[in-house]
Amino acid sequence: MPAMARPAAPRLVVFCSPKGGSGKTTFCQNLLPLAAQEGYRALGVDFDPQQTLTKWGRRRLATAEARPEIAGFDVLPADILNDWHAVRQAAQGHDLVIVDMLPSVDHCLPQVLEVCSAADLVVVPSQATMNDADSTGPWLTRLTEMGVKTAAVLNRANEREVFVRALKEQFNRLAPLCPVTVRNLSDAHLGHVDGLSAADNPKSKSRPDFVAVWEYVRREAGFPPRRKGRGA
Repeated sequence: MPAMARPAAPRLVVFCSPKGGSGKTTFCQNLLPLAAQEGYRALGVDFDPQQTLTKWGRRRLATAEARPEIAGFDVLPADILNDWHAVRQAAQGHDLVIVDMLPSVDHCLPQVLEVCSAADLVVVPSQATMNDADSTGPWLTRLTEMGVKTAAVLNRANEREVFVRALKEQFNRLAPLCPVTVRNLSDAHLGHVDGLSAADNPKSKSRPDFVAVWEYVRREAGFPPRRKGRGA
């Protein structure tokens, strides 16, 4: 008898930045629904001790009881110091795992680098400030020198500002740069109280930005596009 084919390993995308407030969780809150809307079996892993993604996911489950059209996915809270093996086990049966890394990496750097090294793509968000640039630049350099497939993405930025253009040029010299700059729009966080995001609202002005980032991430992580699924 021919051997049974092993299921394909899930793609692993990690949102990781050495500085808090860069928007890692917001990206996860939008890309997880977008992936689910396309029919991917998605898992969000929340390594942040504050468990913002986890709490948001629980509110989403409650909202989905009354709105079954909302695209569904799993969210797993985890401790990066102890749970990486368990996370890899839980990832089986999923097509995509999106990791929300903790906001500070210094106290657990070996574990963070282990997760990043296993990723199909590490996305490093950054706001367009000098403080962010001071920490993001060296982190991009470190990851790329390790051979980790990495991409930077600017968040809450105005491309018309001279500093933003200069920062894009700087980051692009260090690592691939996502061609989409996510704008600083007021509706980006609407719906979070119900476990929703801009990705769930077709009328959101922020949604096209996150859709474009998702299309970039999907391509760079090696996913083919899928037919729209439930919740699109």
